[in-house]
Amino acid sequence: MSETVQAAQRQKNHGDMGRETLLAAAQAPTAEWLESIFGTESLWRPTEGELPEHLTDEESRTFLTEIGFPAVHLDFIDFNSTGLAKAGPWAEDPDELFGNRYPDDDSPPKSYAYGMGDALGYSLMLLGDTGSIALYDPNGWDHARGYAGHVIDSLPLLAGALGLLASYENHLFGDTPETALREVRTLIDELEPIEDSRFWEEIFERLEDQ
Repeated sequence: MSETVQAAQRQKNHGDMGRETLLAAAQAPTAEWLESIFGTESLWRPTEGELPEHLTDEESRTFLTEIGFPAVHLDFIDFNSTGLAKAGPWAEDPDELFGNRYPDDDSPPKSYAYGMGDALGYSLMLLGDTGSIALYDPNGWDHARGYAGHVIDSLPLLAGALGLLASYENHLFGDTPETALREVRTLIDELEPIEDSRFWEEIFERLEDQ
């Protein structure tokens, strides 16, 4: 399915759903709703045996195997998770990424973090033991500034937020972009407060600039 056709489908889906219905769908995203936005076969849905070994958060494991996470490219927010469909997420010790490990500390990782997509030069990392999403700045890795802040509380909520943004794509570049931007920002803020979040603020700055 072309990106133009996908965008038209997203606009139709947005028009078919009221605000409260759209918010409810994003708070507990189903495979049907996500595929109605991103297209059929757009979700990375690993089997239990294909899940990362050290992903211990049960909500994340259940969401991935039963619903799936969008493996998509959303150019308008510079988000790309298409690599999930080919190789799954890359894994790393979050203490290593976020500068919490001393250089001479060779002890085994306490947990793992998994890259669920890249946007604006950052990586969105699923913390395997808690299920929350943290932002990794690769430019800060070598001077203990890799941690760029909290993104959202869970993988389902991240999928829901991406679904909301994609649902509004045509409206964000249509006749009333300011209204659409205000609406989608309010909806995402109800999923996860975005004040003081580097990731969400930079996403909305990008949309404002466009």
